[in-house]
Amino acid sequence: MLTLGLLLTLFPLLSSGATDFIPCSTSCNGGDVNYELVANVRSMQLLNYTYRGRTYSTEGSDSYLGPTMRVKPGQTLWIKLTNQMHEPVGPTRVTVEDYWNMLQKPGEKIKYQYYKKAVANASLMTVDFPNIPSHFDATNLHLHGLDIEVHMFDPVNTHNPDAPHIAIHPGECYCYRFTIPEHHPAGMYWYHPHLHGSSAVQMWGGMFGLLYVDGPLEDELAAYGITNTQEFVIWDPAFKAVDKPTHNIEVDEFLMGQTTLSKIHPFLVNGKMTPNFDIGVNEVLHLRSLCATTENENTFIIYREGEEDLPWDEASFPFWVIGSDGVMYKKPVQKNIIVMAGGQRTEILIQLEEPGKYVISQQGIQGMQFFDMYGHPHDQILATITVEERPGVQTPTIPISEMVFTPGYKEQESIQAHDIVATESIVFSMGANRNQAPFPQYYVNGKPFDPNRIDFTAHPGEAREYILINANHNVHPFHIHVNRFQVKEMGSELSIEKYPALKAVMDFEPDVWRDTVVVPPNGRTRIWVQYKNYTGKTVLHCHFLAHEDTGMMSTVFIGPQDFVFRWKDHQQAFMGIGIGFLVALLLVFVFPKKERAPAYEPVAMNRLKSKVID
Repeated sequence: MLTLGLLLTLFPLLSSGATDFIPCSTSCNGGDVNYELVANVRSMQLLNYTYRGRTYSTEGSDSYLGPTMRVKPGQTLWIKLTNQMHEPVGPTRVTVEDYWNMLQKPGEKIKYQYYKKAVANASLMTVDFPNIPSHFDATNLHLHGLDIEVHMFDPVNTHNPDAPHIAIHPGECYCYRFTIPEHHPAGMYWYHPHLHGSSAVQMWGGMFGLLYVDGPLEDELAAYGITNTQEFVIWDPAFKAVDKPTHNIEVDEFLMGQTTLSKIHPFLVNGKMTPNFDIGVNEVLHLRSLCATTENENTFIIYREGEEDLPWDEASFPFWVIGSDGVMYKKPVQKNIIVMAGGQRTEILIQLEEPGKYVISQQGIQGMQFFDMYGHPHDQILATITVEERPGVQTPTIPISEMVFTPGYKEQESIQAHDIVATESIVFSMGANRNQAPFPQYYVNGKPFDPNRIDFTAHPGEAREYILINANHNVHPFHIHVNRFQVKEMGSELSIEKYPALKAVMDFEPDVWRDTVVVPPNGRTRIWVQYKNYTGKTVLHCHFLAHEDTGMMSTVFIGPQDFVFRWKDHQQAFMGIGIGFLVALLLVFVFPKKERAPAYEPVAMNRLKSKVID
């Protein structure tokens, strides 16, 4: 009974956990830098339409983006996220019936299991409910690419292996507290929602924003005579037309955004279709580019207007890359084409010597991205550049090729082969079982996502090698939270002659630090990850967020795990104890012990003793 009482006393302690949820009336402004984000539903003008949907943008803002955040190395950053998405707005929640209906006449030339007879109705389908897209009005926050505390599970920096996803529902508030390390790389980062099941829908609706870690870049560029800096945010919204009093477009149904090729979802740059950038002859344009696509990759190629159908290795104009994924290079790298996928950032310098009209083109991804299918992502002019003769225009003080910048990492910080403590494989694969929902099925190492299972472990200070394998003919951008890596090798079984953009995908800079990298179709990418001092429960996943929402994500636990008492792990022991306790009760109360007669009688012994004395 004492043991049972002790367990009952300890149970509240074993089952309780800290949280960073706060009453919405409570402030969250104890950092050196403080921001408030409000996830809400509002209408805004996009293109020639009135869009209504979920956003971090607030009334009065002329942008769909959330507020731009800025912080410096060494500062603390606190963010209060309030969910005010009370109003129901499209799309509707995905049901098993939706999958079943879609699969009766798929309409796309994918390798569906036609040889397998489909089940008669949706109730007979095998369903992985945790990976069915859902709870589109709940949210959370991910600071993409920053070297900070783990923050996918509650509370921030949790070491509880059973910690749940942070899920902030309408009417709730959360206080995120971060410390930016003293030596954090300065550059372009971003934030977006990351609640499993709703990330893609909220990103299709434009729920994201920019975040800069300030450093020496702006001053260094200005010293070289480069002062024209512009943002270049690429986004692939998935909209459908509606006829409602407040708006005429909203986010499309999840399955139309994820699985169909019959609808064209245009690329927008800075929320516009084909915006124009004006520069002078020989003036350097600095573009801070974010690929915020949910389900696509895109190319960046510069042509003279009207020549974009010519081969890029013959007709395109070179540009310079000076940083990627928030990490600046020491020296610029010249390119004629780059391929960017969801989550990646690139710092680009463009200098054009002749006046005229130029275009930045997205092209050549069709066929490579998804099972040799053509039509999506479609070729499109992302933006135009107008170059004019301008008296007194500022030109660079030295050629771009000779410029030197403060690198995000020093050469001596590169991972060495003797630092690697283990090699593991991470296999991204897709299933096409027509009788299983979600469809398609997305796996990491053959398993769909389970937040209650720890898939990978590591320890702070160690380096690990991961062989990223893409088992199918489709693209998967790999992203790991709060830890960077260096790309060591890339390859693919597909032909670069048939898919010329694939050559650009695999044209990586050795040992450049990244937080997101493309795993080529039917290919592999070898990376070395440096785990730092951030410990706890986090994730790695495909950054095509519809893939992540439907299973292509795994948990990673860094460092020691908190002790968590799980009843299910000790069921057999408790059953044994219970059976033993019952047996003891039976012995005590049902089968009482019979009293035995004493071996002698005290009175008789006294009489015998008296006779001896006498």
